[in-house]
Amino acid sequence: MSGVYLDNVVDLTFLAIAVLGVLLTGIAKSGFGGGIGVVAVPMMAPFIGGEQAIGILLPILLLMDLMTLRVYRRHLSFALVKPVLPGILIGITAGSLLLGVVSERGVQALIGLMGFWVLAQKRWPWMAGRRPVVAGEVQPQGASALQGGLLGGLAGIGSALAHAGAAPLQAYFLLGKLNKESFLAQITLAIGLMNAIKLLPYGMLGLLNFDIGWLTLLLVPVAFVGIYLGRWLSKRIDGDVFFKVMMWLLAGNSTWLLGQAVIG
Repeated sequence: MSGVYLDNVVDLTFLAIAVLGVLLTGIAKSGFGGGIGVVAVPMMAPFIGGEQAIGILLPILLLMDLMTLRVYRRHLSFALVKPVLPGILIGITAGSLLLGVVSERGVQALIGLMGFWVLAQKRWPWMAGRRPVVAGEVQPQGASALQGGLLGGLAGIGSALAHAGAAPLQAYFLLGKLNKESFLAQITLAIGLMNAIKLLPYGMLGLLNFDIGWLTLLLVPVAFVGIYLGRWLSKRIDGDVFFKVMMWLLAGNSTWLLGQAVIG
């Protein structure tokens, strides 16, 4: 863990990257359904490793979940989230088992591939369970139980490996045709439950490193700023524009991680 101590330029660069990653995650959580929050782990992983990055970020993510839930508390509905919970539990279990056995380069590859999976959903909507609307066609009113289980499972695996479980949840709740506020509220609740569940396997795997609690404390105010900015931005700019910019950033980070996994 020498990479997180302030003794050279690389360390300062890591802190700047960590601040930027947490800021973007906070903005994504409160303003855009968490879909770009996956960038934080790829940004930090080249400096400290994928497993250590997800361990450092989990307490911060839980704090941001609580702050965001407070913003959308009037729109929360556990009944809407309940169908994805069995899949989430199975997915987190599977993802946690993978974290315990795969190599550092394997984790980098998995995180990079997860980033490209999010990009693929943007390019080909059918990968997220969506398809173009045909004129005059009657669209389904919600997701099926099977879709809920499958997408919940993907969310759990992605969340355990790289805190990258938002995209499958976005796909699920988009099928429910919720309004914007309800959509953001249910995704926030589902992600918050995922992060809380991960405390157990992360603790058992030794990923919750309390020796660097100072870093968590340093990032707390950044989390507050990110949540505030996300809510502010969601009311003032077009979400598609912001999403496209973040996707380019995600593509760059994912490419870097895959390169690291292949060539070391």
